[in-house]
Amino acid sequence: MFFGLTRYSKGSNAERELIKVLFGKGFSVVRAAGSGKTSLPSPDIVALSSTKKLAFECKAWDSEYLSIPVEQIEEQLSWALRAGAEFFVAWKMPRSGFFFLAPTDFVRTEKSFAITKKTACEKGVRLEVLLGEQERLKV
Repeated sequence: MFFGLTRYSKGSNAERELIKVLFGKGFSVVRAAGSGKTSLPSPDIVALSSTKKLAFECKAWDSEYLSIPVEQIEEQLSWALRAGAEFFVAWKMPRSGFFFLAPTDFVRTEKSFAITKKTACEKGVRLEVLLGEQERLKV
């Protein structure tokens, strides 16, 4: 018998968590349910304020690496460019929270954009840094 959360439910729970946090920080937020299952590209979350437009692909994987197909990232970047939004991958790691990654933080291979957990923790930023509320600490 399986008692754990499915990958989909972990991801949708992480999306809902991020929506609440962004809303609490003054953003109007929309979650595009089933965003990866439509014929038109769309991010998982769109967050808008009077000064910022943000688009997020959310991942909630307990793994030593994250790999996203090239086509998926390229579609997200195209969507963000068309909307005038900044695009980030929001990787939620157990017991660590969200790390926000720019596509340039990933290594592009022929088939995917990939990043290790260690590199994501080094290059990724917290939401407060992403929103300009806090400076990133130099390590």
